[in-house]
Formats: sequence, structure tokens, C-alpha cells
Amino acid sequence: MKLVNHPLLFITPLFIIGIVLGFQYLISLNETAIVLCICFFIFTASYFYGKTKLLPQFSHTIITGLTIVTVGFATTQFQRIENRNHHYIHQNLEEDVFIEGEILEKLKPNRYYNNYVLELKTLQYDPVEGEILFSIQRDTSEQALAVGDHLLLKEMLTDVFAPLNPYQFNYQDYLKKRKIFKQIRSNSKGIRVLKDEKFSFQQLAERARKKIIGQLNKSGLSKDQIDLTSALLLGQKKELSKNIYNDFTNAGVVHILAVSGLHVGIILIFLNFIFKPLRRFKFGKWAAYLSSLICIWAFALLVGFSPSVIRAALMFSFLNAGLIFNRKASTFNMLCLSAILMLLWDAYLIFSVGFQMSYLAVLGIISFQPLIKKRFYIKNKVGRYFFDILTVSFCAQLGVIPISIFYFHQIPGLFLIANLLIISWLILLLGFGILVIIFALLQIEFSLLYEFYGSLLDALLWIIHLVANRESFLFKNIFFTSKMMLASYGVILFVFAFVKYFQKAILYFILISILSFQLIYAFEYYQVYKQNKFYILHQSRTTVLAEKSGYQLNVYAKDTTKIQDLKFLENFKTELAIKDLKKLPQKNFYGINETKNLLVIDSLGVYEIPKNTKADYILLSNSPKINLDRVLESLKPQQIIVNGSNYFSYVKRWEETCIKKKVPFHFTGKKGAFIIDH
Repeated sequence: MKLVNHPLLFITPLFIIGIVLGFQYLISLNETAIVLCICFFIFTASYFYGKTKLLPQFSHTIITGLTIVTVGFATTQFQRIENRNHHYIHQNLEEDVFIEGEILEKLKPNRYYNNYVLELKTLQYDPVEGEILFSIQRDTSEQALAVGDHLLLKEMLTDVFAPLNPYQFNYQDYLKKRKIFKQIRSNSKGIRVLKDEKFSFQQLAERARKKIIGQLNKSGLSKDQIDLTSALLLGQKKELSKNIYNDFTNAGVVHILAVSGLHVGIILIFLNFIFKPLRRFKFGKWAAYLSSLICIWAFALLVGFSPSVIRAALMFSFLNAGLIFNRKASTFNMLCLSAILMLLWDAYLIFSVGFQMSYLAVLGIISFQPLIKKRFYIKNKVGRYFFDILTVSFCAQLGVIPISIFYFHQIPGLFLIANLLIISWLILLLGFGILVIIFALLQIEFSLLYEFYGSLLDALLWIIHLVANRESFLFKNIFFTSKMMLASYGVILFVFAFVKYFQKAILYFILISILSFQLIYAFEYYQVYKQNKFYILHQSRTTVLAEKSGYQLNVYAKDTTKIQDLKFLENFKTELAIKDLKKLPQKNFYGINETKNLLVIDSLGVYEIPKNTKADYILLSNSPKINLDRVLESLKPQQIIVNGSNYFSYVKRWEETCIKKKVPFHFTGKKGAFIIDH
């Protein structure tokens, strides 16, 4: 593989480095323009000097690389929210304001709220831009809101809630990477839906999806079957039950729920077959290409323009041109070009897990599978078909397994068997699924087709559930850091080079990369082992304390049987490489180390400390009826900590007392868990 044949393999990584640096450092748009002009001037001068051979070729290569990095950096600066003067984050948001906006996307609802992404149009009737999280209470009087609806309401914009305990999923950070910085919560009574006749592709796609789902509801399919169809063919996973989603994850086939290259590829095969007769006529090749292009992008619009489907649509648009016009296109170049175009459109996609995994999976397939097929050729057609499924699944996993472990901390051991069983079935399922969707859009009733399709869905769910229940093959709670992930990709890169070129020198680099991974692995474990901390965690209506020492975590609670219900402790075990978790009854006094002690005053209000010791920290839990002034006078603590088990009125009164006495006050319901290093 020569870079001269794949120039975008040189450009894309440097462009991505520039994108990442652009999010690390913020400069003004004027400064960005100046830097870009200087860089282009140096690049142009280098190019012409290189023609006269006054400048070495290597120097021009370095300058070209730096120019590409600068373009990536500038792309990010032009898209950074902080550099957009009309964005709502630059407005005064400390009071209720009149808000006008348009619903862009419906998000997964929770127990109390239906959630949407709302694009702001005006604040206090002044034009603004930007997106917020809009949550409306789920009640019987709720208005039916849809994508494209224009709303008018008066509310205060607030920060999205951050996690209150360490290692919990940070929804606030996740939304910031989607350019959503604020949220509003409202009820249906305070919302006015404005009439807007303006045409919108998103509205059109939303109506089509609703129409399809409405027809499927009349077809006799079960809720699980309809929800699975919505996920597989319409890109809508929001209604999929948690149990089904977990089965797909544990079986190692969750990728089939993301509409991607597999789906678009199958549709393209059908389209090329349908439009093939057009190629016999004059300009028929153009007609066939444009027709297939329109259908592919119409499907991408229908499923909501997710990163994986846009990547697939872009790639297949380029590759299909090569197929129809009989011109060979480099898959590597097409993959890189689609990535650059997507990041030029939205640099924030670099943070999307779906975007990252989608490209790494395809990169793994197009890198390793041709090499494997070249060395292991199966003559039998049936055997070759199943071998291809295995190799595609294996190569895709090879591309994503380091980043998958980093994000999800688990490995499904049966992913090869699951993919072998499911991929062939899925091709059949998608073929009939597309027919079902066409019939639903045309409102054609065909009960026999719906029954057969429902049976295919049930069989798929049964197979996945069967594989997912083999828990002994599911490796969970794997400690894996970003440094370990990068080292893993280093090993994979050298393995690829060795398999391709089969040179002895590369074997040494493989051994060095494996040794580097082991050293990083040992170092990361040691760094975690050194951390000894005491945690006062936030939990409503109860008190939970945790003490981490080495690879052991002691968890203290009044009712130790309820500790297993605290799901966030699984994250503790994973992120801190915990090998032993002990459930212990809560005490009233903790000697954290030689110089730091914690006194717990619970609902009884009785407190005693050992002789010749001092209560450096006092935790008030379960709303004790005490005179805090007297406690502060007698014990003289360094800090008062209040957790989520107390009445809010008590918390407010204690905070006022601490402010008056000038004693630091920490409420876990506002500031999060209190952590003591020792």
C-alpha cells in the first residue's frame, strides 16, 4: 500500500489531529484567519520553491502536513460554539425568558419526562442560534409534539444535571459534545405550538416514519417486533426495550441495530438490479447512477442522518459511481474522503462514539479481510460464503475492540458465532423488511407477508437471547484506559504491516509494541493501586460510604443487602480496577488515616468520639434533630458534609448556620460526592 496511491490516508489522520487540537485550544476567528493565511502563504511558497529544487522534498512534505493540521484546526475554530456571537450561551440566562424554537429530534424518554432537542430561534424576541435539551412532563394532558413543531414558551434555561457520584455516565458532558449546553423543563400547559407551513425534510421523514409505524401497528406485529423493525430499518432505537438492547450488546451484535453499511449495501444491490435496464439507453448510466443516489440519500433521510448511515451513503455514492461507470475506486480513499467531508460539515462528530466505531470497523474490514482471503482461499462456494462472514466479523471486531473495551469495558466472547448465525439471517430479514416498509408506505395490506416477517424477527430475537445468556463467555468490568487503547492500536497496526509485507524487521516492532502495551498496562494499574480514597456518595434517602485501598473497595451502608442494587458501584469496580468488594455495616466513626477522622451523626442525633481524637469531618445523615451551633462549638470540625438522606429544609438551615460560623459546608445533592484523599 503506497501513500501515492492513497493520498487521503496521509491527509485524513493529520486533518483529524488538527480537529482534536482545535477543541483543546480556543482562539478568535480573526486569529484563525491570520494563522490560516500565513500557513497557506508558506505552503504556496514551499510548492513553487520545490519546483525549482531549491527546497528539499522532505521539507515540503513537512510543510504540507502542517498545513493540513492547520486546516483541521481552523475548521474546528470556525465551528466552535464559543466563536459564534449569536449563540445563546452569550445571552443573559439568569431569569425566565420567552423562547421560540423548533423541535429537531425526539430523544429517549425517561420515567418522568419526554425529551427533545429544541433549536432556538429567538430569546426575548431577539434572534439566537443553538440547541437545548427540552423536557416536557409526561402527564395525561401532554400535547403530542413532533419533529418540526415550532414552540413558544416562557422558561428559564438551566444547566444540564452533572453526575453526583464519580465514574457515573456524564450526560452533561455527552450533550456538550453534541453542542447542547442548556436545558429547559416545562409542562404541556405552558407551551404554545405555532403554525408553520415551511417545508422541512426532517418533518417529511418524521411523518413517513410515523406513517410506517402506524401501519405496522395495524398489521398484527407485536410491540417488540415493531420496535425492532424501527431500529433495524428506520434507525429509531429509542423505543427498543432495555432487555432486548442488552441481549444484542451481550451477544456482540449491537452493531446491527445501527443502520450502516450493511443496510445501505443490501439496498444498493437491490437498486442496481432494478435500474440495470436503464444502462442500455443513451445517458442510461447517468440515469441509473442518479436514481440509485436519490434512493440511497432518501433512505439516509428516512433513518435520521446518523453518522454511520451518512458515512455509508457517502462511501457507496462514490463506489457505486465506479461500479456503474466501470472505474475502479480505492476503498481507502472513499472511506477517508467521507470522513473528511463529514468533519468539515460538523467537527463535533469527532466525539461521537458511533462515528468513531463506524469508521474503525470499516477500516478493520478493508485492511485485514483482503489479506486473509488472499492467504486462505476456500474453493467451495458455500464454505467461502460462511468464511467471508466470519472474516468480516473478525476484522470488524479487530478494528473496534480496543475502543469498544475503552467505552463499554466488556468483551462478548461469542461474537464470531453470533455474527455467523445472524448476518445471513439479517440479509433475509432486511430484504423482507424493506418490502414491509414499502407496503406500509403504500398502505397495502398483506397479512401473509407480515406474519412471515414477524416469524423472522422472533427467530432473530430467540437466537440473540440464546447467545447473550451464555454469561460465562461475556467478560465484564475490564479495566482499560485511553493509553492502553492507543497502545493496542499500535500492536494492531504493526500486525497489519507484518501480515501484508511479511518482513522480519516488522516482527521486532510487533514485539516492541506488545512490550510497550504491557508496560503501560502495569503502569496504569499501579497508578490506580496508589490511590487511597474515602467517598461520601450521594444517594437519596440513604447513606452510602466507600473506602478504596489498593485493589479493595469497602462499601458501608445500614442495610448491606441493598448495596447490590447500587448500579453505579459497578463503574467503581471497573474504573478503579477493584478485585475485591466488601459490603460492611455502617459505623458512626471512621479513622480514615492518622490525621483525618469522620464522625457520622444519623437520625438518633447521638454522637461520641474516641478519647484523644478529633472529628475533622462531620457527616449529617437521615435528618438528625441536633443543634448544629452546639455541635460546631464543641467539636470544632474542619468541614460539615450533608448527603441526600436529609430533608431539604434541614439542609438549608444547616447551610445558613455554617455560613454564619464560617465553617465549610458541602451538600452532595448540589456539589456531588465528597472525596477524602488519604
